[in-house]
Amino acid sequence: MVERCQRKRLTLTPHYDPRVEDHVINDVLSAFKSFEDELVKAEEEAKRRVEEEKRRVEE
Repeated sequence: MVERCQRKRLTLTPHYDPRVEDHVINDVLSAFKSFEDELVKAEEEAKRRVEEEKRRVEE
């Protein structure tokens, strides 16, 4: 006769759902992409302001 162990498993494998993982990854990637886009826009805006100030000073 084989006895079964009565200890609980310490793994999340039975609850693993690849759809949830894909959803979370997509949310994180979209948030990162939007943050990166905002950062690029802010840098371009700062460069544009500096160039405009230089033009005003030269005039």
